[in-house]
Amino acid sequence: MIGVQFGAGNIGRGFMAHLFRESGLETVFVEAREELVRALNSRGWYPLRLLKKDGSSVDLKIDKVRAFLPSEKEKISQAISAAKIIATAVGAHNLPAIAPFLAAGFAQRCRESGEAINVLCCENLKDAPQVLQNLVLEHLEGEEERKFVAEKVGFVGTVIARMVPVVDARFGVDDPLFLVAEHYYRLPYDAKAVRGEMPRIVGLVPVKNFVAEMDRKLFIHNLGHAVLAYWGYLKGYRYIHEAINDEEIASILDGAWQEVSKALLQKYPDLDPKEHTELVKDLRERFANPLLMDTVQRVARDPLRKLKPQDRIVGAAMLCMSQGIFPNFVALCLAAALLYDWPEDQEAQKLQELIVAKGVKAVLKEVCELDPESDFARRVLEEYQKLCVRKKEWRK
Repeated sequence: MIGVQFGAGNIGRGFMAHLFRESGLETVFVEAREELVRALNSRGWYPLRLLKKDGSSVDLKIDKVRAFLPSEKEKISQAISAAKIIATAVGAHNLPAIAPFLAAGFAQRCRESGEAINVLCCENLKDAPQVLQNLVLEHLEGEEERKFVAEKVGFVGTVIARMVPVVDARFGVDDPLFLVAEHYYRLPYDAKAVRGEMPRIVGLVPVKNFVAEMDRKLFIHNLGHAVLAYWGYLKGYRYIHEAINDEEIASILDGAWQEVSKALLQKYPDLDPKEHTELVKDLRERFANPLLMDTVQRVARDPLRKLKPQDRIVGAAMLCMSQGIFPNFVALCLAAALLYDWPEDQEAQKLQELIVAKGVKAVLKEVCELDPESDFARRVLEEYQKLCVRKKEWRK
């Protein structure tokens, strides 16, 4: 039994192939990087280190893997036709590139077995399943094939929460295939999007209210990361686990989580409050794991994207206000994000150029799509001015 994994990067190897292997599946990667494909095929396995919250770690050998280049179209189609499950982790901008391969594989599957199959979309794009389905249908001409995809291929959204830090010399392993990830298995997926029967795969959790699960990931996990990254950067910390051990930053994190948790539980009454509380507690412990050595700059990168109205910070504020909750602590996160000026982050430099050229109010209006005269924006501006003063003190 095989699982086809499009993308052999951090999530592809650091999460999905690991779950496939623990579930008894062979993983067939489809990967564009020739050196990586060659290395995987030559060795037939790769090392994965899982880092636990208690400070221990476990080294795994992920075997039963092989990889194809995009040029090996017939082999890819055959793998898709025979697969038990398919997953994508290629980046939303690369979905158009993999759609033709999926279409050809589904056409072959339609002819050969006609069995239903599901595609786990592990992409940082809210509408990735629908986008990918539409792209695949564009490459199918036969009515029977299009009907097969529409009725028997599930394009299933997932919520990826396993943290996979960038591997470098600090982990002390000189192996181009070596990966590090946190010891976290939970992978929620949209139960309503499944076609046929989902195979038993370790870690997969069916979720009926998938929109609520996505909002929780964005406004708890991603917002929490943003608080730690932007405040951690201002106060001169290198790693996320250092930032969460700062008493002031931890209090802002907890305050933001309390605001957003209350809003989430009000908006989605089918969420279990006890389960939610345990999830937040677990996440706090995971963020504090020193073994991850997740850098502040990695988590803070691309601030312009993260300041958009539907993203983790402003989106969390809008959620709170829609439920009658004023997001005081979320405002502190936004104020800190506006000061992010890491020299090696092009988006951070563009943000600061915008502030110099047009002012902070203009950025709140044009990037965040906030009314600069609203109570929330006024709160952000007030805290921004305070942080400008404190930033100078911290950097003396």
